Amino acid sequence: MEAVQQQYGLNPMQLHLVSMLNYNNTKDAELRLKKALEQFYASEFENMKASMFASGELTEEQIEHGAATHFRTPY
Repeated sequence: MEAVQQQYGLNPMQLHLVSMLNYNNTKDAELRLKKALEQFYASEFENMKASMFASGELTEEQIEHGAATHFRTPY
């Protein structure tokens, strides 16, 4: 079994983003950056989903089953 390596601190991408935050510190810049990140991750998700559909790893039936399944913790 492969051991899971635990990461401490920030990875290179995170460090780059943090350093870039020094340049814009207005509320408008914050909102635009949040919107850009949302669009980036939405696009990444769509690409991943399309790849999974193309490979057969994900099917429409699985999505429908997931949508109909109750995942809340019972109390």
